[in-house]
Amino acid sequence: MSGATRGVAFLLALAAPACALPAWIGHPPVFPTGGATSWVIPLYEPLTGFGPKVIATVCGAAREGKPRVCEEALLYVDSGSSHSALPAATLVRLGVETTGSHFATIENAGEKRAWSGGVVPEVRLGDLVLSDVVAMVHDQQGILGLDVLTAHGWRLDLDRGVLVLGATPAPDAQPAVRLPIRGFPARTIVDLSVQGKVVPLLLDTGAAFTVVDAAWLKAAGLPLRRLDHGWPLSERDPALRLGEASDADIRLGDQDLGRREIVAHPRAPESSDRGMLGLDLLSDYAFGVSAGALELVHRAPSALVGAAERVERWRELSRCPGVPGCLAAQVEPGPGIRVRVRAAASSARAWRYLFGCVDRDAQLARLPFWIEIGMQAATAGQERVVDIPMPEQMQPIWRLRCAGLVLLDVNPVRPGTRPLTGEVEGRFTFGNRRLHLD
Repeated sequence: MSGATRGVAFLLALAAPACALPAWIGHPPVFPTGGATSWVIPLYEPLTGFGPKVIATVCGAAREGKPRVCEEALLYVDSGSSHSALPAATLVRLGVETTGSHFATIENAGEKRAWSGGVVPEVRLGDLVLSDVVAMVHDQQGILGLDVLTAHGWRLDLDRGVLVLGATPAPDAQPAVRLPIRGFPARTIVDLSVQGKVVPLLLDTGAAFTVVDAAWLKAAGLPLRRLDHGWPLSERDPALRLGEASDADIRLGDQDLGRREIVAHPRAPESSDRGMLGLDLLSDYAFGVSAGALELVHRAPSALVGAAERVERWRELSRCPGVPGCLAAQVEPGPGIRVRVRAAASSARAWRYLFGCVDRDAQLARLPFWIEIGMQAATAGQERVVDIPMPEQMQPIWRLRCAGLVLLDVNPVRPGTRPLTGEVEGRFTFGNRRLHLD
């Protein structure tokens, strides 16, 4: 699903002979030959973001007498999208020529529109350099789609904060649960058991929530309840919303997921699957597709596990022995929520630091929220006191359970995504594990 907010698949359908379409429309991206067979790519905001994302550098073609145009792009890792995509404005700046055709359509939220896209000469993802990546034109955002993900297999590991492309062993040699899939590689269909009845769903890392056709849920005898807050599905049709859900006992293979919320989709799909398997059910696992099967490995119960490796996934972040992320933080006494931070090293770029509370036993406190502190380019030894805006009803809980602070994650500040409002800023935030629509 594109953008993690739509609950729909973003799929390309060919509706005419190949001669009516650009010759390159179905071409896979070109991976480097020789050398590495797997690549580890940092995820952006893996613990708090809505949907998995990676930072890429996209480049246009080299032209005689003119500098090559490259720019940073944020791409949603979207297994529900058949192809990668970039916003139209990005393709224009790169000088990538796009072609439109009514002989192919893009389906999104049950709506179809004519396909349009082009070939991006280069896409860099960490150490991986891809060539000739076919990118559809998207209205708003960039997407890393199935064309890249399925070429060598993939895994999302939110504890490590990485997307792994290529065949790799399960994290920490844990045994992986392998489930059969259908439709691979064009689609990845997984069977989910809902109240003892099997429903085929599209594995969709762009879907924040698991969504099943409302008619199927009703036929299975599951009552639907009205959601307090609906979710818009279409920019063109405001009436099309996710507005109903049901609660049911859920199993994924032999994995008992307990009683969970399943959101109802108001439109029946035209394909064989009946909805999307989303991150709300998958977020308890490191998961991905390898050798034609869905692999699941249980995540650690606490975000404190794996924090050191997660922080160090960014090569440009300074290393300071004994000070993870090179930023020390402590709670300041007094009214409100205040935090004193001290930079142990200088930094040329701005970062956001995610802190959790630990109790007196140095275990991560059972709190539903964390705090995030953003800083512009820091100077070694620099100290700041940051006020954290927090609702009054939350503050007593924080003071009671917060004996100290521990760094859980670090992410670069992207001006085009969420720029800093000053030299330093703070806020409270929530984790993305087991999201609910209401």
